[in-house]
Amino acid sequence: MEGHARCLFAFTHVCKALNTALSLEERLKIMVQGMVVALEVKGCTIRLLDESRGTLELVASCGLSDRYFEKGAVLASKSVSDAMMGEIAYVRDAGTDPRIQYPEAVRSEGIVSILILPIRVRGKVIGVLKLHTSRERVFEQHEIEFAASLAEQGGLAIENARLLEDKSREALYLQAVTEVARAVGGTLDTEEILGLIVGRAIDVLGLKASALLLLNLATRELDLASAKGLSSEYLVKGPLSLDRSIARGMMGEVVWIEDASTDPRLQYPDRAREEGIASILSVPMTVKDQTIGALRFYTSHPREFSTLEVEFGKSLAEFGALALQNARLHQTLREDYRAAVEGSRPH
Repeated sequence: MEGHARCLFAFTHVCKALNTALSLEERLKIMVQGMVVALEVKGCTIRLLDESRGTLELVASCGLSDRYFEKGAVLASKSVSDAMMGEIAYVRDAGTDPRIQYPEAVRSEGIVSILILPIRVRGKVIGVLKLHTSRERVFEQHEIEFAASLAEQGGLAIENARLLEDKSREALYLQAVTEVARAVGGTLDTEEILGLIVGRAIDVLGLKASALLLLNLATRELDLASAKGLSSEYLVKGPLSLDRSIARGMMGEVVWIEDASTDPRLQYPDRAREEGIASILSVPMTVKDQTIGALRFYTSHPREFSTLEVEFGKSLAEFGALALQNARLHQTLREDYRAAVEGSRPH
């Protein structure tokens, strides 16, 4: 089959696959397989940008060995960064080109030339599609156009999958918040409610750990009210000073710590490093505009939280504050009732 005919057949086959109910992983796998067959290249890969790490994560591949992918993290800034700026990049000799991050691994794999095409979603580059050859090769214009068209189709498939994932995630957030709301309305056991909050935060957001801290005005420290996922050694590392432990969070601000091991806003960065904590999100708990504590999320790798995730955290923190307020109000009423009863007894 001639080159043009192969490309046309592959384009039709891949586009049909991209519009099926298969998982995104399966659809992208068919896409890279189609690329290899149509263009007669050694291999094809699709990598998507992880913005929090600055890396290009492998999501689909065909024709390359598992050993090749053990070479290390692929940094967006060091692996033919032209493509991440929206340009189609061509590497004639990957073994010597300074734009290649791992030239030795490329040579060992038998890769000579590479064509890299950006994958865009709404004008933003979210990843790259790479074509690898086993001999020096200059791609013809129709081959580049074919690959670029499929990269565009892949971008649309990725966008649709992410939109569907966002909808599913929103439903999951709503379910978790509803569960917590029911608990707040059904029990005055604050320990149970606060434990539910940190537990659901971990499950839904995929966190390493979560903790709920309450302000102690007498000591100007933060007292632990509930925690899950943190070691006993970390929990007893020392008192949390109101002025030194993410102080801005106790002023009613949401605070994101990207690197807990070095950030000066953290009181015990060394202990965070030992605990394997990378990033922290601190969400204030408020009652009548007064901050009474903080709900904190801990991750095991650097992570930036989306607006939706922050709003979910705020909702959990609000219900935690409400549970505490209800419990305190109930305790006050009980004490007032007891005092009234005792005061009405004859002497």
